[in-house]
Amino acid sequence: MNTRPSQTPPHFPFEEPPFSLSMGLLKVPDSKWFEIDDLKERALQLAEKKKFLASIHDDIFMADPSALKASIDTLNLMIANLITYQPDLYSHKDDAIKLKPHEGFEGEEFITNLKKNTIHPLDLAAKLVQEDLIVMLPPNKKQKGWWLAAGSLAFPSRWNLKDKFRKNMDDIHAPVPFYKDQLKTPTNNFFDQMPCDEIFARTNWSLHDKPSLRQDGTQPIEEKTSINSKNAGECLWLRVERQTLRKLKGTGAILFTIRIHLHPLKEIVKFKGVAKRLSEAISILPPETQAYKQTKAFASSVREYLNQF
Repeated sequence: MNTRPSQTPPHFPFEEPPFSLSMGLLKVPDSKWFEIDDLKERALQLAEKKKFLASIHDDIFMADPSALKASIDTLNLMIANLITYQPDLYSHKDDAIKLKPHEGFEGEEFITNLKKNTIHPLDLAAKLVQEDLIVMLPPNKKQKGWWLAAGSLAFPSRWNLKDKFRKNMDDIHAPVPFYKDQLKTPTNNFFDQMPCDEIFARTNWSLHDKPSLRQDGTQPIEEKTSINSKNAGECLWLRVERQTLRKLKGTGAILFTIRIHLHPLKEIVKFKGVAKRLSEAISILPPETQAYKQTKAFASSVREYLNQF
């Protein structure tokens, strides 16, 4: 019998019955804007992001010229936040920000004076943290709604930046079941009315048959799967996204941050109540949402596995 920890790790966003679709936003303090909860994981994710930026940079980073001011504001806000709330990991002096070394991480330094550094400010900002960064700009003469004007997306969850770049919120979320009927209006209203410099967070979850941080949607789970109730714990990972939203004062742009948490299914069942909650969450997903989350092929097998605990 497994010895179960008494508390669950953070971010297990399983809906309680009945199923409902909502933004699920909670206000968080400045000190919780960026999550650094495991230094080993931080080292691995920063190294993985660096590798992808070096090898497929143009797939990961894109920016419309109109997003430059918001990107500069993003970089400055992030530097101020990181050196204030994470002084053991970051320092800023003489136009350079230093990511201090720790176990598994050699450290790194970046020039932050944009007159001396030709890198785009959002591209630079994304190198500082595990989170991916997305800048949404408000509607204008060409764009009818909030639109994706810049992004650094190293670790997508079954989507890619090229497909969403310069699209508005409605088009970006077109594949999401029930978005048009249930979330379109409240989302756009919240974006319009969102106060500046307050931070809001939300989480979502999915099950993946690969532990890769970068999953750009090019290899969906096949309908015919070898996953069953006996091997589900070994073959699947719970992937949780923690997203934050912050409206920037100078431009009115909204900055999204996206942080990935990956848990082997065989490990999360050790935490009290998590297996039951996940099983219930899968059971109440409408067919359209199961198809979108790509759980349909193995849903019954996973529930059978989870219900053992």
